[in-house]
Amino acid sequence: MTNELHVSITPRGMSVQEAYRLFRDDALLVNRRYQRKLVWSVSEKQLLIDSILDGYPIPLILLAERPEIHGTGKYEIIDGMQRLDAIFSFIEQKFDYNGMHFDLGQSARARQAAEANAFVPMETLAMLSADKCANLLDYQLAVTIFPTKTEQQITDVFSRINSNGRQLSVQEKRQAGMINPFSELVRTVASALRGDVSEDVLLLHDMPSISVESARERQQYGVRAEDTLWIRHGILNVKQLREGDDEQMVADIAASILLGSPFPASKEEFDEIYEGTSEKHKRIERSLSAYGVRRLQKEIQSTFSVLAEVVDDQLPAPNGLRNLVRPSSGNPIRTPFYAIFMSFFDLVVRQQKSPDDYTAIVSALKNVGPRLKSARHYTSAEDRVSNIDTITGLIQRYFVEKVPPVFGHGPGLALEFENSLRRSRIETSRYEFKQGLLRLDDKRQWDEEIFLRLAQTICGIANVKPGVEGYLFIGVADKEADASRIRKLDSIESVKIGRHHVVGVDREADAQGISLDNYVQKFVSRISQQPISEPLATQILSGIDTIEYKGISVIRVLIPGQKDLSYCNDRVFVRKGSSTEEINDLKKAAALGKMFG
Repeated sequence: MTNELHVSITPRGMSVQEAYRLFRDDALLVNRRYQRKLVWSVSEKQLLIDSILDGYPIPLILLAERPEIHGTGKYEIIDGMQRLDAIFSFIEQKFDYNGMHFDLGQSARARQAAEANAFVPMETLAMLSADKCANLLDYQLAVTIFPTKTEQQITDVFSRINSNGRQLSVQEKRQAGMINPFSELVRTVASALRGDVSEDVLLLHDMPSISVESARERQQYGVRAEDTLWIRHGILNVKQLREGDDEQMVADIAASILLGSPFPASKEEFDEIYEGTSEKHKRIERSLSAYGVRRLQKEIQSTFSVLAEVVDDQLPAPNGLRNLVRPSSGNPIRTPFYAIFMSFFDLVVRQQKSPDDYTAIVSALKNVGPRLKSARHYTSAEDRVSNIDTITGLIQRYFVEKVPPVFGHGPGLALEFENSLRRSRIETSRYEFKQGLLRLDDKRQWDEEIFLRLAQTICGIANVKPGVEGYLFIGVADKEADASRIRKLDSIESVKIGRHHVVGVDREADAQGISLDNYVQKFVSRISQQPISEPLATQILSGIDTIEYKGISVIRVLIPGQKDLSYCNDRVFVRKGSSTEEINDLKKAAALGKMFG
């Protein structure tokens, strides 16, 4: 182990009731830099509950205490996340045991959480008996808590715990054992492509919102496997997605870009680029430093956005792309997808071209799979170059130069837009959504007061935390009533993403009889006139984009992280959840100012 650890190896007993109290007091944390997602099936969770009710011992729960990072009384879960989630989700009636649900009447804390809308209770008469509920709550978990000062120590412990056995897949072990720019890039991009983006550290009770479920087994998780590009088009199957094969494909793509030629994919080659002492790993880290992490992340995600736009527009789910390129096979299409992606990357990012004829592009790829070179264990760099050249030769004539190019604009921002909507479920204070700039009455006139309110909200988001960016979206309704009203007024059917309704602003430009460009210009002009303090006022004007999402235009305003407190008309505003409030208390304003240094 790289750092000396002073670990108490003697576990103590902790009742399930005490653990649940920590859970609902926001004291149990998950660090996504080394932890995977929730992956247990309902049957696995039920088996754990069965063991507890039968009084059998279950494996140790290992927690890390980092008071200098999280404060006192908060713990990162190193081992036991799946078990704790299974126990707590049973208490909160997310699944049954032998047809019976936990009786909330037997736990004051669970009942209080339900009354506070922390979860939705089941309407069922089949309740677990009072004595069994008591046995569950009184069950003593074996828990070890150790203090640590560095994340590397935690990662070392986590890696050793999972180095044997079948708990983690090969790719999950690679990622869990590494904290470096390349592994962080892979984790961040893969998360964005799945749609489970979040902060690095989040509460255990927020994990379901960023975990993946399948249509066969719904567990009220935030991401459906079938909604991801990987499953929607048959690139991977659900089991592969749950085991992290999507991260391996992202690593494959990123390594190919950084090494300047297709990566010769094999288990041994992947192991080598994750081996910190290998020359290939060092070369990739040097290349990434020169290339830029944010630049590569944006380029890969934008290419995925453009590719998804093309195939989703033309090919029906499920398995649209797979059925196109290899119609006679039901196997995942890793090899064809890699070649198609790298070809799109070259055309969209390197050549700055845009797809012009979606139908022709898709038609050109019909039954291309059998024409590509592949191998069961190892595909050489030369064969992969040949495959990419084959794809490019088929589709490049249907890409043209446009102003602005699709990269970084329009469809190129679609994935980032979707993830902002998903991320806002947890990080509500950093995101604001407005259906539009016109009043929702029959006159359809400009809401002249909205611009000052938006300015106050922009300052409130900038004041959430030093250096942390946020977003304002115009053309997204977060109320069902607004979406329904817009449907009646503008004959627009919204696109629903989570609790949000994408309604766009094109309808408002049409209602005013002006072009979309003129509509956006009016918005920019009015925002520029608001009494926002510098440098925020200037920065937001350069961070206004129009995103084209499924044929609907949305205005996005990037609110950069600030070093100093921001003001609107010399007044201080903050965010409380999704609301913007003014601070009138001088002591509170001074405390906020100190936070910004």
